[in-house]
Amino acid sequence: MAKDRAKYQKAIKVGLAYNKAERWKDAFTAFRVAIGEFPHDAAAYAGLGEACLGLKQLDRALDCFKLAARYSRGDIRYLRSVADIQERQGQLAEAARTYLAIGEILLKQRHLEEAIGNWERSIRLDSSLLGSHKRLATVFQRLNRKRDAVREYLAIARILQLRGENKKALQMCQAALRLDPGNEDVLTAVELIRHGEAALAEPVEEAVESEPATGLSAEEQAEADSLTETVRQMAAIFEAERNEQSVAEQEELSDPIEKARRLAQEELAAELFRDEDEAEVDANSLSKLERDALLGQAMDFETRGHIDDAIGCYQRAIRGGLKLPAAYFMLGLLFVANQQENEAKKILALTANNPTYLQASKLALAGK
Repeated sequence: MAKDRAKYQKAIKVGLAYNKAERWKDAFTAFRVAIGEFPHDAAAYAGLGEACLGLKQLDRALDCFKLAARYSRGDIRYLRSVADIQERQGQLAEAARTYLAIGEILLKQRHLEEAIGNWERSIRLDSSLLGSHKRLATVFQRLNRKRDAVREYLAIARILQLRGENKKALQMCQAALRLDPGNEDVLTAVELIRHGEAALAEPVEEAVESEPATGLSAEEQAEADSLTETVRQMAAIFEAERNEQSVAEQEELSDPIEKARRLAQEELAAELFRDEDEAEVDANSLSKLERDALLGQAMDFETRGHIDDAIGCYQRAIRGGLKLPAAYFMLGLLFVANQQENEAKKILALTANNPTYLQASKLALAGK
């Protein structure tokens, strides 16, 4: 395999100059040379994608930007190009999934408003995209934007009801009612779900509108799903590399409490990106979306030093069905910091069977 660094760098430089001058064919040739030297280089594929756009070769440009996104491990610039081309080609379902993936990466980077914008754009393209509605419901509740959160819970309930998942749909309605008791729209939705299809006198046009874009071959749909999954994996890698230095510092720490705290934070962050299991659907507990919102609030409050607020959010999430040793441990540390010794002992006792937090819990209670 050719790996001539000097030849590659020259080809990239020339290709960029040709793109700037809109000499698309010459740029195409230059970037092909660069790829010939380093076939997994993101910048070369991005440059080639731009040249293909100039040549009006949208299919080829789309392939190039997908490869650029993959080889860059989640560069949002390239993913946005992917989404833009998908929209221009009328591939609305695929574009919606790409915007969903971009939002996932932005959320990991803690760019919340930008993430919201991408999720909202995704559901404008595909109103039945459950993943974006779920993210928006969680984030809106976390931001105390109750009206927006209720709207998203209702959208989720409608999608689930159309899929025949009435139990989950009712749980979403119950989540909405906890935010806005007596909301007429939610109460109506509950009645429609409970009384079955006979009560769902929806216009045909609306039912058609809620369906995802069609006309995709099985191969194209698999590619769209593959891209979303790939981006999720890239997001994790990208985040891991971004935090490489902090991980190295973690390994140097000799304090068991601090080590356990960081592990707990990682476990809680992973929980926010985990999908709900069928077994978790319980009418007597909060939905996972509600627990995620509370968990996010707790972590935010803790970061800002609002201990009492953080404690309250952790407690509500745990009472709502969150059974995670990391949450018990973090809540226990907050009780210790707040000098609530009895509460700390009770909650940290729940980590006794978890070797990750056992030693740190004992040290925290001992006041080390």
